[in-house]
Amino acid sequence: MRFDLTRPNTGRMIDYWLGGDHNFEIDRQLADQIGQNHAVVRDQVLVARALVKQGVTYFHQRGIKTILDFGAGLPTCGNTHQVAHALDPNMRVLYSDIDPITVAYGQELVQGNANVLYLHCDAVTPMTILETARVREFLANPERVGIIFLALAHTLSDDQLRAAFQTLHTWAMPGSLMMVSQASDLWKTDPELLAIAAMYQRSNMSGFFRSRAELRDLAQPWQVTVEGVTDYEQWGATPPREPSPRPIGYAMMLIK
Repeated sequence: MRFDLTRPNTGRMIDYWLGGDHNFEIDRQLADQIGQNHAVVRDQVLVARALVKQGVTYFHQRGIKTILDFGAGLPTCGNTHQVAHALDPNMRVLYSDIDPITVAYGQELVQGNANVLYLHCDAVTPMTILETARVREFLANPERVGIIFLALAHTLSDDQLRAAFQTLHTWAMPGSLMMVSQASDLWKTDPELLAIAAMYQRSNMSGFFRSRAELRDLAQPWQVTVEGVTDYEQWGATPPREPSPRPIGYAMMLIK
């Protein structure tokens, strides 16, 4: 495919921060600028990728064979299908993203892998792909699924997030799981985080920052697993880690 090399792409910037080589100079320039001025943004990307590994491993340990990854970004640098297939090459992974450039590039990267499919989808309306014959055939009517919903919830309003969660709950079979992360309400008060949020708003990227209680409430009727709603770095840690004095985001596993 042909790329517009005059504009940076978020998926390629994330690939660069993760140490990948599917990026261009225009992506690296902006990524370096953000990383130097606001290292917390890059750190969030690294935490989100660590949560992918934890979530996929959690799914696999509970016998889940099919994973849906919304807002997936580029399928590189230890993304969902790479973690899954290191555990079980037969696991199916359905990637989706709202950015058509990321989707087109992602489709090239997973081309030829019969157990991976990448489609364009707005996470607010997941049935636009889940109802299609192509996806039904690919998923082969799984009994349970694992859903990745990372670095995505805080891009959606309360109404959008509630609708997405409820739609996926209705569609999924009992015992299905969903890994979710959310930027915390500290982004409403912390000076550095407020500056970053303002930068996003100038780029027409809204942020919706929430407390643990607000996130748990929006997730209903999904149930939070015993790990609870924790700071990013705390989720699944053994032994448990001390809460962060500056919790920039939360993670939780949901079960139907």
